[in-house]
Amino acid sequence: MDGIRIWYWISSIGLAALLFRPAKKMIFAIRVRRAERKLNRELTKDERKDMERRTIPVTVFIVVTFSFLFNSVIMSKYF
Repeated sequence: MDGIRIWYWISSIGLAALLFRPAKKMIFAIRVRRAERKLNRELTKDERKDMERRTIPVTVFIVVTFSFLFNSVIMSKYF
């Protein structure tokens, strides 16, 4: 039983690591488009950097939550 739990944690963290970059790019693009539409202008380089920095915690929360829930559904027959 302990081997399955170790595999669950490793695979969940691995999945989160693999999903982080594409999810960050997607969330960043959505946030930039929304901000540009709201302001009716393109964002400056500094504004984009700040928005990209603020996207990281949101992305981490989403991908970690998704990966642990996904693995719990996939591995539910083993627990």
